[in-house]
Amino acid sequence: MLIKFLLRSFSNQKKAVLLMAAAVTVGTAVVSSLITISLDIERKLSRELRSFGANIIIEPKIEGLADISGQRRFLREDDIKKAKTIFWRHNIVGIVPFLELKSEVRSGDKKETIDTVGTWYEKTLPEAGFEKGFLAGVRSVSPSWGMDGNWFNKDNEIVIGSSLAQKLGHSKGGSLMIDGKAFLVSGILETGGDEDNKLFMDLGALQTLKNMCGKISYVEVSALTTPMDEFAYRNPDTMSRAEYEKWYCTGYVTSIAKQLEEVFYGSKAKPVWPVAEREGRLLGRIRFLIYFLSLSVLLSTALGVSATMIMGLLRRTGEIGLMKAMGADNSKIAGIFISESILLGLTGGLAGYILSRFLTGYIGMNIFGSVFVQGSLLLPVTIGSAFLISILGVMIPVRKALKIKPAIVLKGLE
Repeated sequence: MLIKFLLRSFSNQKKAVLLMAAAVTVGTAVVSSLITISLDIERKLSRELRSFGANIIIEPKIEGLADISGQRRFLREDDIKKAKTIFWRHNIVGIVPFLELKSEVRSGDKKETIDTVGTWYEKTLPEAGFEKGFLAGVRSVSPSWGMDGNWFNKDNEIVIGSSLAQKLGHSKGGSLMIDGKAFLVSGILETGGDEDNKLFMDLGALQTLKNMCGKISYVEVSALTTPMDEFAYRNPDTMSRAEYEKWYCTGYVTSIAKQLEEVFYGSKAKPVWPVAEREGRLLGRIRFLIYFLSLSVLLSTALGVSATMIMGLLRRTGEIGLMKAMGADNSKIAGIFISESILLGLTGGLAGYILSRFLTGYIGMNIFGSVFVQGSLLLPVTIGSAFLISILGVMIPVRKALKIKPAIVLKGLE
């Protein structure tokens, strides 16, 4: 009986039903797309932000008399490959070592003592379980660095920072004497930072030149991280065992730094706080914006459905009055409207889910260059959003329908 009543009700108000179904479809599609984006956007944005530099620095740990006397310590180059053995190894998207030393540089009649940095531009390191290995070097951590010319690919090639090149009066293609050995300038580097005042060469070439094979000054790491919250800032030394395991197994920049410190002998790993905090604030604001937009879409769609149902209610006032006069109680009247909204929500939710797949694909490809991964929870979330829209939209019409007085309505029909 209820099914026949619902079918007749829908057939008598086809335009209104189509309008409400369209509203629910579009509303759930937008909400589902936003939810899909919110589940994957932190990883994508974090990866995009990683192109602007490292968020963790690993340095030698200097304590006691060594610290007081200013003795210099170095890390071991062999420990770099161990970075891809930690728990959060898949979150490490870039790593680059640096050996920074003073060198005597001659350019014509000029002689300067200049910071000389040995590093890799790109180097493939072995990684367990992967045949291709892992790409390390400046390219993996700071791909946004500007270069006029080419990075060094031979032991006798160097790259000069733009400010230093201007000071020495050099351009690409020239040559310099470093500690009595000739080097060819293959490119001019411009970063807008301290690097513009330094000279860069291959790490192995500088280690050989300075007789410091296997030693590095520090390591920069670019890692995908979870935005910092109040728990992330707690001192792990004061945590209980359960709290420490939760902190250790969460991708905070602090916990990843701790794990890196454990695999680099004699090291101290620390987050680059300005970078980490800015990323955390940015990701938090974007996540809040997405949730706010989702709620706004839900409420606005529910209001649209409610307004359409109220208009339909005005045309059905006589029908409802007659049903009440024949003995239908409030629960039956409410059940009719709720059943209509549930059927509407189910139809609109399924259509919205299909539409959301195209919408998220379009957003992903046009903004991030890749498709967002739609999780298994997306379908139930979409149907749930559709039901929520329908239930919110039917609340006001139901209250108005229950207030209808049969005697007044039937008297008006005479």
